[in-house]
Amino acid sequence: MLQVGVTVGILVWVVIVWGPAPFAAATRVLTVPAAVAGLLLGAFGVLLQAGRWRLVARTRGLSITPGAAVSRCWQAAFLNAVLPGGLAGDALRAVEQPRAGTDSPGATLKRSAGTVTAERLAGTTVVFTAAGIALLALQPAVGLLSLAVAAVCAAVAWPWLRWLTRGDLARVAGLSVAGWAVFAAMFVVALLVVAPDVPLGQAPALAAISLAGMSVPLNVAGWGPREGTAALGFLLVGQPPGLGVAVSVAYGLLALVSVLPGGLVLLARTLRRDRLRPSGDPDDAGHRPPRPPSDHPRSRHARRAAQERP
Repeated sequence: MLQVGVTVGILVWVVIVWGPAPFAAATRVLTVPAAVAGLLLGAFGVLLQAGRWRLVARTRGLSITPGAAVSRCWQAAFLNAVLPGGLAGDALRAVEQPRAGTDSPGATLKRSAGTVTAERLAGTTVVFTAAGIALLALQPAVGLLSLAVAAVCAAVAWPWLRWLTRGDLARVAGLSVAGWAVFAAMFVVALLVVAPDVPLGQAPALAAISLAGMSVPLNVAGWGPREGTAALGFLLVGQPPGLGVAVSVAYGLLALVSVLPGGLVLLARTLRRDRLRPSGDPDDAGHRPPRPPSDHPRSRHARRAAQERP
């Protein structure tokens, strides 16, 4: 409820200050070229995240095939984009992990939750580091605060990341930077469509500040804090803050388009689980388990008992 309250409060403040104009301007991003760019960038981001997740999971004895990693990350991206907090999809990723070896279900879940958390925090560390670097020259105190948040994220992730080799740790860092660049590029697409007069030299800093706002968990699918930080970022570089809100809303629309394939993955995986569920499953109310064949040992025993009964 706090997440919904914060998001609604910020959006109401946006409407009070700037009216519906930023939202109307943001809809210009809903063109075929921009949507295709969003879908391609979203797919690339999912591939990068899946690779990062497999690296972290492998060191903890969890085996995830490339196909399973990609499909589960697609599904998570969709759920994170439509549910409050942006973490529900990742929680499902952790729960869905099959039991590893002789582990108990609880032990596997603990290891799986740890790897998903560490993988996400690796990306969040890069997000707040980029924002901190961008803000140091504009608002040093806020920049230092952002760098401190990045340090905390890295420290929380370290108990799981410390098992990586130096090479794998470098790969995780590289994939995290590349993932940030993908979403920054999506922000630039929104910027080019909605605010083409803004100098491209300002785009990296604006993207860094806005993406950090989206990473604050007090949001609904990224909405709310992102619009507030985008307005602040545009103000700090000398641009109209209302224009920042419009670009941020356009990015939100583009990001939503980019995760739509994840909804199809979720639907396909749900239907597949329903088809594979055995008829004797407790969830299949009204269905009884199949009777054993006539040559089954239990059937032969029952016939023998019946013949011997007086």
